[in-house]
Amino acid sequence: MFFYYLDEVMAIPPGEESAVDDFSANLLTMLQYNAPYNRYIRQRKDIPFFICGTDSHAKTDVCVIDRNLGILLLVQEDKRHMESKNPEPQLIADAIAAFQSNNLRLHSLGRQPLAQKTIPGITMVGSTPTFYKITVTQNLIDAIQVGEYPGTSTTVHKLLPPVADITELARLGMRPLDNRAVILSCFEAFRQFL
Repeated sequence: MFFYYLDEVMAIPPGEESAVDDFSANLLTMLQYNAPYNRYIRQRKDIPFFICGTDSHAKTDVCVIDRNLGILLLVQEDKRHMESKNPEPQLIADAIAAFQSNNLRLHSLGRQPLAQKTIPGITMVGSTPTFYKITVTQNLIDAIQVGEYPGTSTTVHKLLPPVADITELARLGMRPLDNRAVILSCFEAFRQFL
């Protein structure tokens, strides 16, 4: 099944959404990101999001959800083949929405909301991931809710898989066996941040 999705994801039809979301959900399942039993993988999850005094929504491409803790991981497809949008701002907005949603969930359960949380995320170009750790704070949420510039900076860490030929990574993705081994080992290591 993995190789079927890999073939599909590497052939992006012009003007059409690719199979990246299907590939990503399958890959996360294969690598057991949905373990233990209380976690599951969703596509196109709508997250209510309060921004600038207005109710809005963020929509993930793929995410891992824990039934008790909320959203643990976000995946955003790079759709620049369809439109000229960089996936990083969307991923960061999704992380902010996930933090806000998770804190509302904790509050509804009578638990103390978190002051900050590092949300792991992945952007995908075909079968090529870029890994992120996005630290979201309640101070950032407070500023966004009223449309103010936050008083402190937001930290985002980014990792491109360290393949032998980084210049060909986006084009080749996981097709070459050497790239696949490096990328899969990055996915395995990244699971610890959930």
